[in-house]
Amino acid sequence: MNYFVLFILVTSTYFGLNEACKKNQVEIHNQLGPGKVLQFHCRSGDDDIGVKTLNFNDVPYIIRFHDEIPNLTKWDCILRQGPKMEYSYDVQVYKAGPRLIPRCGQLRVWTAKIDGIYFTRKLSLPSGFALSWNKG
Repeated sequence: MNYFVLFILVTSTYFGLNEACKKNQVEIHNQLGPGKVLQFHCRSGDDDIGVKTLNFNDVPYIIRFHDEIPNLTKWDCILRQGPKMEYSYDVQVYKAGPRLIPRCGQLRVWTAKIDGIYFTRKLSLPSGFALSWNKG
């Protein structure tokens, strides 16, 4: 009986919070320089946004989603740049930690620059250097 009560409590909490839970978002920015294109391919579980391109200083590409419980929500993106898209990095742009209650309103900002990939969790803070491009 205690497990049933716990199950009902967890289920109602999840569905109740998910209704009012602000979606999480991942933003992808291109600051590679004038005339330089960023190509990216993002996927999560059954979601695959396909291959997209973003021109320099375009409006960022935004992925909005709710965490999946009990599965851990994870988004991976392959970022590519260069004349022949020879510079790349396969980045885990979002991963929910193990929890029974989903995270709400999480932000992950990834910015592609010539010298590497930058990251921040707050738009009010500048992005910091996170990753160097792989060539190949």
